[in-house]
Amino acid sequence: MKTKTLLIVAFIFAISIPIACVEPINLKISTNVSILSIDGTIDDSDREQYISIKKSLPSSGNVTYAPEKLAKVSIKENGNKVYDCVEKAPGLYYLPIGFKTIVGNTYVLNITLSDGKTYKSEEEKMRSTPEISLLSVKFEPEGITRGNTKLPAHAIYLDSKDSPETGDYYLWSWKLFEKQNYCKTCEGSYYVTYPAPQGKCIETAALREAETIYDYACDGNCWDIFKSQDINIMSDVYSNGNEIKNRLIGKIPYFQTNGFLIEVTQQNVSPSAFRYLKILASQSQTNGTLADAPPAALIGNITNINDKYESVGGYFRVGNAKTKRLWVNRTDAIGFTPLGFYGGRLVNPEPAGDDPNRPPRAICVKSETRTPVMPEGWRF
Repeated sequence: MKTKTLLIVAFIFAISIPIACVEPINLKISTNVSILSIDGTIDDSDREQYISIKKSLPSSGNVTYAPEKLAKVSIKENGNKVYDCVEKAPGLYYLPIGFKTIVGNTYVLNITLSDGKTYKSEEEKMRSTPEISLLSVKFEPEGITRGNTKLPAHAIYLDSKDSPETGDYYLWSWKLFEKQNYCKTCEGSYYVTYPAPQGKCIETAALREAETIYDYACDGNCWDIFKSQDINIMSDVYSNGNEIKNRLIGKIPYFQTNGFLIEVTQQNVSPSAFRYLKILASQSQTNGTLADAPPAALIGNITNINDKYESVGGYFRVGNAKTKRLWVNRTDAIGFTPLGFYGGRLVNPEPAGDDPNRPPRAICVKSETRTPVMPEGWRF
Protein backbone atom coordinates (compact mmCIF):
# COMPACT_ATOMS: atom_id res chain seq x y z
CA MET A 1 0.00 0.00 0.00
CA LYS A 2 2.85 2.41 0.81
CA THR A 3 4.39 1.78 -2.61
CA LYS A 4 1.12 2.53 -4.40
CA THR A 5 0.68 5.75 -2.41
CA LEU A 6 4.23 6.81 -3.33
CA LEU A 7 3.55 6.24 -7.02
CA ILE A 8 0.32 8.26 -6.99
CA VAL A 9 1.91 11.21 -5.20
CA ALA A 10 4.98 11.21 -7.46
CA PHE A 11 2.93 11.32 -10.66
CA ILE A 12 1.55 14.80 -9.89
CA PHE A 13 4.98 16.40 -10.40
CA ALA A 14 5.68 18.48 -13.52
CA ILE A 15 6.16 16.88 -16.94
CA SER A 16 9.65 18.33 -17.41
CA ILE A 17 11.98 17.88 -14.44
CA PRO A 18 15.60 18.98 -14.61
CA ILE A 19 17.30 18.50 -11.23
CA ALA A 20 20.88 19.66 -11.06
CA CYS A 21 23.05 18.43 -8.22
CA VAL A 22 26.73 19.28 -7.74
CA GLU A 23 27.39 16.44 -5.32
CA PRO A 24 25.40 13.46 -4.03
CA ILE A 25 23.09 13.76 -1.03
CA ASN A 26 22.95 10.87 1.40
CA LEU A 27 19.78 8.83 1.18
CA LYS A 28 18.16 8.47 4.61
CA ILE A 29 15.48 5.82 4.91
CA SER A 30 15.02 2.94 7.32
CA THR A 31 14.47 -0.63 6.27
CA ASN A 32 14.43 -3.93 8.11
CA VAL A 33 14.32 -6.05 4.95
CA SER A 34 16.80 -6.78 2.20
CA ILE A 35 15.66 -5.71 -1.27
CA LEU A 36 17.26 -6.54 -4.58
CA SER A 37 18.12 -3.62 -6.88
CA ILE A 38 18.86 -4.20 -10.57
CA ASP A 39 19.93 -1.34 -12.86
CA GLY A 40 21.25 -1.08 -16.37
CA THR A 41 20.99 0.92 -19.57
CA ILE A 42 21.90 -0.63 -22.91
CA ASP A 43 22.25 1.46 -26.06
CA ASP A 44 24.05 1.78 -29.38
CA SER A 45 27.04 3.73 -28.10
CA ASP A 46 30.66 2.54 -28.12
CA ARG A 47 30.89 2.39 -24.33
CA GLU A 48 31.34 -0.86 -22.42
CA GLN A 49 27.86 -1.75 -21.16
CA TYR A 50 26.90 -3.55 -17.97
CA ILE A 51 24.08 -4.50 -15.60
CA SER A 52 24.42 -3.72 -11.88
CA ILE A 53 22.90 -6.09 -9.30
CA LYS A 54 23.03 -5.33 -5.58
CA LYS A 55 21.01 -5.90 -2.46
CA SER A 56 20.12 -3.39 0.25
CA LEU A 57 21.29 -4.19 3.76
CA PRO A 58 18.87 -3.75 6.67
CA SER A 59 19.64 -0.42 8.34
CA SER A 60 18.08 2.22 10.57
CA GLY A 61 20.09 5.00 8.91
CA ASN A 62 21.59 5.49 5.45
CA VAL A 63 20.86 2.68 3.03
CA THR A 64 23.89 0.61 2.12
CA TYR A 65 24.18 -2.02 -0.60
CA ALA A 66 26.19 -5.18 -1.14
CA PRO A 67 26.97 -6.51 -4.66
CA GLU A 68 25.10 -9.63 -5.74
CA LYS A 69 27.81 -11.99 -6.99
CA LEU A 70 27.87 -15.11 -9.17
CA ALA A 71 24.60 -14.44 -10.96
CA LYS A 72 23.81 -15.57 -14.50
CA VAL A 73 22.81 -12.55 -16.58
CA SER A 74 21.76 -12.34 -20.21
CA ILE A 75 19.96 -10.07 -22.68
CA LYS A 76 17.48 -11.55 -25.17
CA GLU A 77 17.03 -9.61 -28.42
CA ASN A 78 13.79 -9.92 -30.43
CA GLY A 79 12.82 -12.97 -28.42
CA ASN A 80 15.57 -15.23 -29.79
CA LYS A 81 19.17 -13.99 -29.88
CA VAL A 82 20.85 -14.19 -26.46
CA TYR A 83 23.84 -12.17 -25.22
CA ASP A 84 25.47 -13.55 -22.07
CA CYS A 85 27.04 -11.13 -19.59
CA VAL A 86 30.28 -11.65 -17.66
CA GLU A 87 30.86 -10.50 -14.07
CA LYS A 88 34.05 -8.41 -14.30
CA ALA A 89 33.64 -6.73 -10.91
CA PRO A 90 31.49 -7.69 -7.90
CA GLY A 91 27.85 -7.23 -8.92
CA LEU A 92 28.70 -5.72 -12.34
CA TYR A 93 27.81 -7.89 -15.34
CA TYR A 94 29.27 -6.71 -18.67
CA LEU A 95 27.87 -7.40 -22.13
CA PRO A 96 30.21 -8.60 -24.90
CA ILE A 97 32.61 -5.99 -26.28
CA GLY A 98 31.03 -4.24 -29.26
CA PHE A 99 27.43 -4.99 -28.24
CA LYS A 100 25.01 -2.35 -29.54
CA THR A 101 21.24 -2.13 -29.57
CA ILE A 102 19.32 -1.60 -32.83
CA VAL A 103 16.40 0.79 -33.39
CA GLY A 104 13.12 -1.11 -33.56
CA ASN A 105 14.44 -4.24 -31.82
CA THR A 106 13.16 -5.43 -28.45
CA TYR A 107 15.22 -6.47 -25.44
CA VAL A 108 14.54 -8.45 -22.26
CA LEU A 109 16.88 -8.83 -19.28
CA ASN A 110 17.07 -12.29 -17.64
CA ILE A 111 18.81 -12.94 -14.33
CA THR A 112 19.32 -16.04 -12.19
CA LEU A 113 20.93 -15.43 -8.80
CA SER A 114 23.32 -17.85 -7.13
CA ASP A 115 20.47 -19.01 -4.85
CA GLY A 116 18.36 -19.98 -7.88
CA LYS A 117 15.90 -17.07 -7.84
CA THR A 118 15.03 -15.96 -11.36
CA TYR A 119 14.14 -12.46 -12.55
CA LYS A 120 12.94 -11.01 -15.83
CA SER A 121 12.40 -7.48 -17.12
CA GLU A 122 9.50 -6.22 -19.15
CA GLU A 123 10.21 -6.02 -22.87
CA GLU A 124 11.85 -2.72 -23.82
CA LYS A 125 11.83 -1.49 -27.43
CA MET A 126 14.63 0.61 -28.91
CA ARG A 127 13.18 4.00 -29.89
CA SER A 128 14.79 6.34 -32.45
CA THR A 129 16.34 9.53 -31.05
CA PRO A 130 16.84 12.78 -33.00
CA GLU A 131 20.30 14.29 -33.37
CA ILE A 132 21.64 17.04 -31.11
CA SER A 133 21.82 20.05 -33.43
CA LEU A 134 23.78 22.43 -31.18
CA LEU A 135 25.57 22.70 -27.84
CA SER A 136 26.25 26.14 -26.38
CA VAL A 137 27.82 27.45 -23.19
CA LYS A 138 27.41 30.48 -20.94
CA PHE A 139 29.67 31.45 -18.02
CA GLU A 140 27.76 32.32 -14.86
CA PRO A 141 29.75 33.95 -12.01
CA GLU A 142 27.14 32.73 -9.52
CA GLY A 143 26.01 29.65 -11.42
CA ILE A 144 25.95 27.10 -8.60
CA THR A 145 24.61 27.47 -5.07
CA ARG A 146 26.35 25.45 -2.38
CA GLY A 147 24.95 26.28 1.03
CA ASN A 148 25.08 30.04 1.35
CA THR A 149 27.83 30.36 -1.25
CA LYS A 150 27.50 31.17 -4.95
CA LEU A 151 30.09 29.46 -7.11
CA PRO A 152 31.17 30.18 -10.72
CA ALA A 153 30.14 27.67 -13.37
CA HIS A 154 29.61 27.16 -17.07
CA ALA A 155 26.01 26.37 -18.05
CA ILE A 156 25.63 23.95 -20.97
CA TYR A 157 22.60 24.29 -23.26
CA LEU A 158 21.24 22.04 -26.03
CA ASP A 159 19.20 22.50 -29.20
CA SER A 160 17.43 19.62 -30.92
CA LYS A 161 14.37 18.87 -33.06
CA ASP A 162 11.53 16.73 -31.74
CA SER A 163 10.12 14.15 -34.15
CA PRO A 164 6.59 14.68 -35.56
CA GLU A 165 5.29 11.57 -33.79
CA THR A 166 3.74 12.00 -30.35
CA GLY A 167 4.86 10.09 -27.29
CA ASP A 168 8.58 10.92 -27.20
CA TYR A 169 10.27 11.05 -23.81
CA TYR A 170 13.77 12.48 -23.55
CA LEU A 171 16.57 11.84 -21.08
CA TRP A 172 19.75 13.95 -21.11
CA SER A 173 23.05 13.28 -19.39
CA TRP A 174 26.62 14.55 -19.67
CA LYS A 175 30.21 13.41 -19.23
CA LEU A 176 32.98 15.88 -18.33
CA PHE A 177 36.71 15.48 -19.06
CA GLU A 178 39.14 17.54 -16.95
CA LYS A 179 42.95 17.41 -17.24
CA GLN A 180 44.42 16.09 -14.01
CA ASN A 181 48.01 16.70 -12.92
CA TYR A 182 47.92 14.76 -9.65
CA CYS A 183 46.98 11.08 -9.60
CA LYS A 184 47.31 10.07 -5.94
CA THR A 185 46.50 11.62 -2.58
CA CYS A 186 47.72 10.18 0.73
CA GLU A 187 46.29 11.35 4.07
CA GLY A 188 48.60 10.90 7.07
CA SER A 189 50.82 8.78 4.86
CA TYR A 190 53.24 8.74 1.96
CA TYR A 191 53.00 7.07 -1.45
CA VAL A 192 54.95 4.09 -2.79
CA THR A 193 54.57 2.67 -6.30
CA TYR A 194 54.11 -0.98 -5.27
CA PRO A 195 52.11 -3.07 -5.74
CA ALA A 196 51.71 -2.04 -9.39
CA PRO A 197 49.86 -0.40 -10.95
CA GLN A 198 48.00 1.56 -8.27
CA GLY A 199 50.68 1.59 -5.57
CA LYS A 200 49.63 2.38 -2.01
CA CYS A 201 49.81 4.90 0.83
CA ILE A 202 51.90 3.95 3.87
CA GLU A 203 50.81 5.56 7.10
CA THR A 204 53.23 6.96 9.68
CA ALA A 205 52.50 8.23 13.19
CA ALA A 206 54.16 11.59 12.51
CA LEU A 207 52.19 12.29 9.33
CA ARG A 208 48.95 11.07 10.90
CA GLU A 209 49.33 13.23 14.01
CA ALA A 210 50.21 16.26 11.88
CA GLU A 211 47.18 15.51 9.65
CA THR A 212 49.49 15.84 6.64
CA ILE A 213 48.07 15.33 3.16
CA TYR A 214 50.44 14.74 0.24
CA ASP A 215 49.51 14.84 -3.45
CA TYR A 216 51.55 12.99 -6.08
CA ALA A 217 51.96 14.12 -9.69
CA CYS A 218 50.82 11.92 -12.56
CA ASP A 219 53.39 9.90 -14.47
CA GLY A 220 52.12 11.05 -17.86
CA ASN A 221 48.88 12.51 -19.20
CA CYS A 222 45.70 11.94 -17.23
CA TRP A 223 42.07 13.04 -17.42
CA ASP A 224 39.44 12.82 -14.71
CA ILE A 225 35.94 11.86 -15.85
CA PHE A 226 32.90 13.32 -14.12
CA LYS A 227 29.38 12.13 -14.95
CA SER A 228 26.13 13.98 -14.47
CA GLN A 229 24.33 13.27 -11.23
CA ASP A 230 21.09 14.87 -12.27
CA ILE A 231 17.83 13.57 -13.71
CA ASN A 232 16.98 15.70 -16.73
CA ILE A 233 13.87 14.45 -18.54
CA MET A 234 11.11 15.87 -20.70
CA SER A 235 7.93 14.71 -22.44
CA ASP A 236 7.13 16.10 -25.90
CA VAL A 237 3.47 16.62 -24.94
CA TYR A 238 3.91 20.41 -25.31
CA SER A 239 6.67 20.46 -27.93
CA ASN A 240 5.66 17.76 -30.36
CA GLY A 241 7.42 18.24 -33.71
CA ASN A 242 8.94 21.56 -32.66
CA GLU A 243 12.45 22.76 -31.91
CA ILE A 244 13.87 22.09 -28.47
CA LYS A 245 15.79 25.31 -27.82
CA ASN A 246 18.26 26.21 -25.05
CA ARG A 247 17.53 23.18 -22.91
CA LEU A 248 19.71 23.45 -19.79
CA ILE A 249 21.75 20.24 -19.60
CA GLY A 250 23.96 20.98 -16.64
CA LYS A 251 26.28 23.41 -14.88
CA ILE A 252 29.99 22.64 -14.80
CA PRO A 253 31.91 24.05 -11.79
CA TYR A 254 34.86 26.30 -12.54
CA PHE A 255 37.40 23.71 -11.36
CA GLN A 256 40.51 25.15 -13.05
CA THR A 257 41.66 27.72 -15.59
CA ASN A 258 42.41 25.01 -18.17
CA GLY A 259 39.66 24.23 -20.67
CA PHE A 260 37.31 21.26 -20.43
CA LEU A 261 35.57 18.86 -22.80
CA ILE A 262 31.89 18.08 -22.30
CA GLU A 263 29.99 15.21 -23.93
CA VAL A 264 26.18 15.36 -23.91
CA THR A 265 23.97 12.32 -24.55
CA GLN A 266 20.34 12.49 -25.65
CA GLN A 267 18.06 9.45 -25.48
CA ASN A 268 14.42 8.76 -26.32
CA VAL A 269 13.19 6.45 -23.53
CA SER A 270 10.03 4.40 -23.20
CA PRO A 271 6.91 5.78 -21.46
CA SER A 272 7.39 3.40 -18.52
CA ALA A 273 11.06 4.41 -18.16
CA PHE A 274 9.99 8.06 -18.18
CA ARG A 275 7.47 7.45 -15.39
CA TYR A 276 10.12 5.65 -13.35
CA LEU A 277 12.65 8.45 -13.84
CA LYS A 278 10.04 11.08 -12.95
CA ILE A 279 9.39 9.36 -9.63
CA LEU A 280 13.12 9.04 -9.00
CA ALA A 281 13.55 12.73 -9.86
CA SER A 282 10.90 13.78 -7.35
CA GLN A 283 12.54 11.67 -4.65
CA SER A 284 16.05 12.88 -5.48
CA GLN A 285 15.08 16.48 -4.70
CA THR A 286 15.63 15.53 -1.07
CA ASN A 287 17.07 12.02 -1.15
CA GLY A 288 19.80 11.76 -3.75
CA THR A 289 20.69 11.77 -7.41
CA LEU A 290 20.65 9.54 -10.46
CA ALA A 291 24.04 8.23 -9.34
CA ASP A 292 22.60 7.00 -6.04
CA ALA A 293 20.82 3.68 -5.67
CA PRO A 294 17.06 4.38 -5.60
CA PRO A 295 15.04 3.90 -2.42
CA ALA A 296 13.86 0.36 -1.85
CA ALA A 297 10.23 1.45 -2.38
CA LEU A 298 10.91 2.56 -5.97
CA ILE A 299 9.97 -0.49 -8.02
CA GLY A 300 10.94 -0.72 -11.69
CA ASN A 301 10.24 -3.08 -14.60
CA ILE A 302 11.89 -6.24 -13.25
CA THR A 303 10.06 -9.01 -11.39
CA ASN A 304 10.74 -12.36 -9.75
CA ILE A 305 9.07 -14.78 -12.18
CA ASN A 306 8.15 -17.16 -9.33
CA ASP A 307 7.11 -14.52 -6.79
CA LYS A 308 5.27 -11.55 -8.26
CA TYR A 309 4.90 -10.02 -4.78
CA GLU A 310 8.65 -9.59 -4.25
CA SER A 311 9.68 -5.93 -4.49
CA VAL A 312 12.58 -5.42 -6.92
CA GLY A 313 14.19 -2.00 -7.18
CA GLY A 314 15.93 -0.45 -10.17
CA TYR A 315 15.17 -0.34 -13.88
CA PHE A 316 16.32 -1.90 -17.16
CA ARG A 317 16.37 0.72 -19.94
CA VAL A 318 17.07 0.63 -23.67
CA GLY A 319 18.10 3.80 -25.47
CA ASN A 320 19.23 5.12 -28.85
CA ALA A 321 22.15 7.35 -27.80
CA LYS A 322 22.91 10.53 -29.72
CA THR A 323 26.00 12.33 -28.44
CA LYS A 324 27.80 15.59 -29.14
CA ARG A 325 31.00 17.04 -27.68
CA LEU A 326 31.96 20.65 -27.01
CA TRP A 327 35.36 22.10 -26.11
CA VAL A 328 35.18 25.04 -23.67
CA ASN A 329 38.39 27.07 -23.21
CA ARG A 330 37.21 28.92 -20.06
CA THR A 331 38.76 32.22 -21.19
CA ASP A 332 35.45 33.89 -20.29
CA ALA A 333 36.16 33.06 -16.61
CA ILE A 334 39.46 34.96 -16.36
CA GLY A 335 39.56 36.95 -13.12
CA PHE A 336 37.53 34.44 -11.12
CA THR A 337 39.06 32.01 -8.62
CA PRO A 338 38.92 28.33 -9.63
CA LEU A 339 37.44 25.87 -7.13
CA GLY A 340 40.10 23.19 -7.65
CA PHE A 341 39.54 19.44 -7.31
CA TYR A 342 40.10 19.19 -3.57
CA GLY A 343 37.19 21.03 -2.01
CA GLY A 344 39.08 24.30 -1.63
CA ARG A 345 42.29 22.69 -0.36
CA LEU A 346 45.49 23.66 -2.18
CA VAL A 347 47.59 20.93 -3.76
CA ASN A 348 50.39 19.84 -1.42
CA PRO A 349 53.14 17.79 -3.14
CA GLU A 350 55.50 15.79 -0.94
CA PRO A 351 58.68 17.89 -0.57
CA ALA A 352 61.87 16.54 -2.10
CA GLY A 353 64.46 15.23 0.39
CA ASP A 354 67.77 13.42 0.30
CA ASP A 355 66.25 10.37 -1.38
CA PRO A 356 66.46 10.91 -5.18
CA ASN A 357 63.58 8.44 -5.66
CA ARG A 358 61.18 10.65 -3.72
CA PRO A 359 58.65 11.85 -4.31
CA PRO A 360 57.56 9.23 -6.85
CA ARG A 361 55.04 9.85 -9.60
CA ALA A 362 51.70 8.05 -9.62
CA ILE A 363 50.26 6.03 -12.48
CA CYS A 364 47.05 7.24 -14.11
CA VAL A 365 45.04 4.03 -13.75
CA LYS A 366 42.24 3.70 -16.30
CA SER A 367 38.80 3.39 -14.71
CA GLU A 368 35.24 4.68 -14.98
CA THR A 369 36.42 8.00 -13.54
CA ARG A 370 39.92 8.38 -15.03
CA THR A 371 41.79 7.75 -18.28
CA PRO A 372 45.36 8.16 -19.59
CA VAL A 373 43.99 8.21 -23.17
CA MET A 374 43.41 11.67 -24.61
CA PRO A 375 39.64 12.12 -25.20
CA GLU A 376 38.55 12.75 -28.77
CA GLY A 377 38.00 16.48 -29.19
CA TRP A 378 40.51 17.51 -26.50
CA ARG A 379 42.60 20.62 -27.18
CA PHE A 380 45.83 21.58 -25.45
